[in-house]
Amino acid sequence: MTQEEAPSNYLRLFKEFLRQSSINGLHPFLYPTPIRYAKALWLTLMAAIVVWTHVVIVNLTLEYLDQPTEIHMAPDLVHVANSPFPAVGVCTANKISQRLLRSYAVKLYQHQEKSNSNDESTLQRVALDVDDMAERLLVLAQFYLNPLDTPRLDEAQLQRLHWLLSSYHNDTGYSVRDILRQLSADCGELIIRGIVYGSPVNTSQMFVKRPTSSNVCCIFNYRRPSYSQIAHIRAEDNAEMRALPKVVFESNSILNSVQFVLQDTPEDDQSNTFMTNNAFQLTIFPQEDYATVQSTTLGEILVDHNTIVEIPIQPTFFSSSEGVRTVSPEARRCYFPEEGRKLINQSYYSIDECLLLCRSKSMMDHCGCVSPPMIGSSTDLKYCSLPDLPCLTKWKSIWYGYDEFAYLQEGESQAAQGQCTHCLPTCNGVSFSITSNVAPLRLNYNGTGYRTGLLKGLTNERPLAVIKFFFKLRFAQATKSELVSTWVVLLNRFGGILSLMYGFSIVSYIEIFYYLTGKWFVYICRAFTKRQPPRPVRGNNSLYWDELMPKGLGLRVHN
Repeated sequence: MTQEEAPSNYLRLFKEFLRQSSINGLHPFLYPTPIRYAKALWLTLMAAIVVWTHVVIVNLTLEYLDQPTEIHMAPDLVHVANSPFPAVGVCTANKISQRLLRSYAVKLYQHQEKSNSNDESTLQRVALDVDDMAERLLVLAQFYLNPLDTPRLDEAQLQRLHWLLSSYHNDTGYSVRDILRQLSADCGELIIRGIVYGSPVNTSQMFVKRPTSSNVCCIFNYRRPSYSQIAHIRAEDNAEMRALPKVVFESNSILNSVQFVLQDTPEDDQSNTFMTNNAFQLTIFPQEDYATVQSTTLGEILVDHNTIVEIPIQPTFFSSSEGVRTVSPEARRCYFPEEGRKLINQSYYSIDECLLLCRSKSMMDHCGCVSPPMIGSSTDLKYCSLPDLPCLTKWKSIWYGYDEFAYLQEGESQAAQGQCTHCLPTCNGVSFSITSNVAPLRLNYNGTGYRTGLLKGLTNERPLAVIKFFFKLRFAQATKSELVSTWVVLLNRFGGILSLMYGFSIVSYIEIFYYLTGKWFVYICRAFTKRQPPRPVRGNNSLYWDELMPKGLGLRVHN
């Protein structure tokens, strides 16, 4: 095939493709037009449509690979009575009661003096007097996961205090978690009055006191077993939890809701611990979850003194069809109950539970133990003690990454926050959304106190606050996750887009492939087979009979 024949073959092949292709919009290129640049404009328009269409197809494919499920809103609403009322944790900013701390310091100081007199040695003296002992015991508050805590005692002082606590508890090991719980005010002193759906209640029988990762809180409507290290305390906590009355939905009216009156500790009972503010902290979470703002996805609500805070709660029901199980959890972004329980090796799964265990595992890997208030489920983990506190302080600085120059530190500082990406929400259940409405509480200036309502007889000698919980609406929306974006649906979308734009189909792709490979190959082969062999050359003066034959005579030469 000569160089002149190749372009003509390509051009002939291209014209044949334009003539026979099923793609709309190609035929105008075959016909002449009196308008100048008409074919160029038509080609530009066709190219833009083809590029835009395939960009849409690529985006649809990427969306399908990233999330092959679609969320469909259920057409019928669900009554909020089908939703469990969440648990509510109420915490005060004063982490340790000064009155209870001093009482405990007196016992420890007397035990120290007795031990030193028996051993005739003062080498293990921890404190010089009771006030010094109380000040040193405040180091126990650093077991809470506050990233801004600064060390109070050095390693030698921590070791001596550790020896004293071990000796005071008969060398059987002391539980920081239970000591912190002992040093916090009782729930009856923090929540002094309450109404549940119009009926007055005894708040001391409605709340249980449990340590969390940030404080010891009083929790309402709690249904999580105890996680104390000591067996008899664990049994007592579980019995107390079973005795709690169950809250059953009755009304979503704000006038007939769940209301409590909070009263803060007096100023002389506040200890010198780290405090960012003096407001009450509220944590709202599912009944079986661990009560801590470190893990809950709802966050924390601060209730200032002398305010009335209304907290509407809106549940959302969600479920997933069996077809979603065929998709990997990473793609559907949720776990079914048995998948979640298998993942964390627990009898209960939630995303907060997973985050809790993930943080505990990180703490175990870094320090070989877990901060006692952080123990939320398993009781076979090693509890950290006072000698482990420097390591926990370093872990908090790494985990929370508050260092402004983390990029100058070791690589572990940058990877701490990305360890819990495997924790996903559940595919079936109830989620809550909360808001808050704040109004000032009118102060009472007479000595007799308030005259009516829930505050009747109370004065403002100690800071007060009123909190109200209720379901925002009578009905809640239900969502269901169904697998609708299968590859068949995706192919149907592709066909609809291509047909709408320029009558394209799978056959059109086959045509293009055929003309670019098979048809073109056939033309090349035919061109080579039709090429004639070169004529032999016998000499410079030789003549061929064809050249001597007169045109039009048709004579034949016979041998």
